[in-house]
Amino acid sequence: MKYGAGLVVALIVLGLPSFASASSLRIQCKKLSADDVVCRFLFTDGQVARDMPVQLVDEDSDKVLVSGRTDAQGMYGFKPPTLEYNVVVKANEGHVASMSSEDIW
Repeated sequence: MKYGAGLVVALIVLGLPSFASASSLRIQCKKLSADDVVCRFLFTDGQVARDMPVQLVDEDSDKVLVSGRTDAQGMYGFKPPTLEYNVVVKANEGHVASMSSEDIW
């Protein structure tokens, strides 16, 4: 019985590094002009977030203002709304990332 419990603990400990090395989703946005913003969505392991749903969400009311999808390069371009908003991407494997319009330069 002690051997079985020790084996279970060893398997759990060996599995922990895989959780630490799991990738997360990142957003990089840039204002090209006052009327154009482009964002790129990447996983921290370097994989491009292709064909992922993107939403612009009103920061105050949480109302979805615009919906779209990333392209084959993980890019999404848009004309920014006049009010403050968040760029939100919901990727596969449960990854979600967001960026406030205040953080876009």
